Amino acid sequence: MCVLDIIHICEKYPSEDTDKRSLSGHWQRGGNASNVCTVLQQLGAECEFLGMLSTAAAFKFLQQDCTERNIHIENCPMCEENPPFSTVILATNTGTRTIIHSNRGFPILKFQHFQNLKLNNYKWIHFEGRNVTETSQMIWEIRKYRKQAKDRGEESITVSVELERLDMDLLALARIADIVILSKDMSEFLGWSTRYEAVYGMRQSLQDLQDAAKEIDEKIETIPSIVCPWGSEGCAYLSSDSSYGSFLAIPATTVVDSLGAGDTFAAGFIFAQCILNMDIKMSVDYANQVAGFKILHRGYDMIKKFQYRKT
Repeated sequence: MCVLDIIHICEKYPSEDTDKRSLSGHWQRGGNASNVCTVLQQLGAECEFLGMLSTAAAFKFLQQDCTERNIHIENCPMCEENPPFSTVILATNTGTRTIIHSNRGFPILKFQHFQNLKLNNYKWIHFEGRNVTETSQMIWEIRKYRKQAKDRGEESITVSVELERLDMDLLALARIADIVILSKDMSEFLGWSTRYEAVYGMRQSLQDLQDAAKEIDEKIETIPSIVCPWGSEGCAYLSSDSSYGSFLAIPATTVVDSLGAGDTFAAGFIFAQCILNMDIKMSVDYANQVAGFKILHRGYDMIKKFQYRKT
């Protein structure tokens, strides 16, 4: 999604029923997929956002910011409704961020919109985990295209899905992806208390779904690789060939801005895999480092100065 983030930077989280002045405030374009595009562009990748956008005059900033950052939006459907927005409180004494979302039924991206794309223009397509009925049709469309492209000897498309929303139904999307980026919140919602438990638990859940697929054309030949960022404890991965690895978080003396750290991790992983052609271990290391770099700086603009150090 592409939303407006209204950000207040406060010395500490305000007490209930008080009137406080923030240290500073600003607004910026937000939303998971939107943020992933921002970071990919900062790292040096050409990218496109596909999602519903609003023509409402008060929110023209969202389109303008995409255009100014060279993020393609020409295939986005438009509507007149006001888009979702979020109020974000960043507390400088703890480095935490508290987010309050507002979404009054903004229209979702439909499969018919996705069908307008020319899939031969893309190497990697990343999905926010939401709207299972529509999104699953999009992924199956990519899978159908990939089979045809393989028969023609053309380049394939990698599909990644991010699981952040606390919704069991999203596992249906994860099963048919190539890469699953599994959040800590979703992991704990599913009952896993460590990054190790999370990647192996998700692997078993996806295998169970695969075994339960009734139709032969619903079967997937391979289980997806699973990548799991775990906040201040680092991250872990379990590849499709069952290779496991983990990394500790990059030490941060002062957390300046943790908003979008998970989206930065996702973008870093995609960039490392798709553009730098790194293997999964190095890609997770790269993602971990760029996310650690991001929280030391306000916003996303400093990410263009990130330099990877092989560990």
